Amino acid sequence: MAYMIRQSSRAPAVTAAIDPDPSLPKVCIIGAGSSGIAAAKTLYTSAIPFDCFEKGSEIGGTWLFDNPNGTSACYETLQINTSCPRMAFSDFPMPEHYPHYASHDQVFAYFRDYVEHFGFGHTITFNTEATDVRPGSRGGWDVDIVSESGFETRHYDYVMVANGHHWDARWPDPRISGSLRR
Repeated sequence: MAYMIRQSSRAPAVTAAIDPDPSLPKVCIIGAGSSGIAAAKTLYTSAIPFDCFEKGSEIGGTWLFDNPNGTSACYETLQINTSCPRMAFSDFPMPEHYPHYASHDQVFAYFRDYVEHFGFGHTITFNTEATDVRPGSRGGWDVDIVSESGFETRHYDYVMVANGHHWDARWPDPRISGSLRR
């Protein structure tokens, strides 16, 4: 059966804060585009502790025209090339009034509605760039971040890289065992 999200697929809104379970491993998400917000929503609703860092001042990644993060390939007339019911998140259909193929500003609005619906916008730290990820001396990963507050290194059990596929690939150097680098 083809993947097709219908309005009946919409999950209930998250209306109360979900506190992370400190006994679970902590995760770092790099990027708040489509994949980053999907990861953040899943971790948030599962009470898994995480930090999500977005280089720019807004979510949306590629779908934010003139994205201040400087890594979006969005242009003024960009539209999706997959129909809305097929592109939608599995628990959050795109609005019924959208055309079959949404414009970039409609996709961006859909992403903002998704973050609001599931109540995790407060978990995203904007204007913060992850500049380096390396194996930690005690296992896990050390992540260097730069923000308006300065530079710091944080330790995580896991890292999810969601920095987009329309930009330069960012491969680990040196190569880390198990990476998909070719």
